[in-house]
Amino acid sequence: MFTFMYMKCWRRAFSKALVRHFKENKVEIASAITKPFPFLMSLRDRDFISEQKFQEYQGTCRNLLPVERVVYDILSNVQKKFSQDLLKVIFSKTHLK
Repeated sequence: MFTFMYMKCWRRAFSKALVRHFKENKVEIASAITKPFPFLMSLRDRDFISEQKFQEYQGTCRNLLPVERVVYDILSNVQKKFSQDLLKVIFSKTHLK
């Protein structure tokens, strides 16, 4: 029982540290994404953003707002749904080209 509780505590602490690290590095992550495709589509297809938000972000990019700024706003919004699955999408091989 002690091991189970220890592991649960460790996972919670690790998760909090991961969220904090993500939050602290949103600017760097956003700066690395220079095009809305395929980033926006990946988030939409995996339900991290709704179709409505997808359309809004697409429109914002078309209005010549810097993509990095739009991505930062997206990351701020999806931070509420933070998970390891989100990290897998953000840091997928497709986005790291």
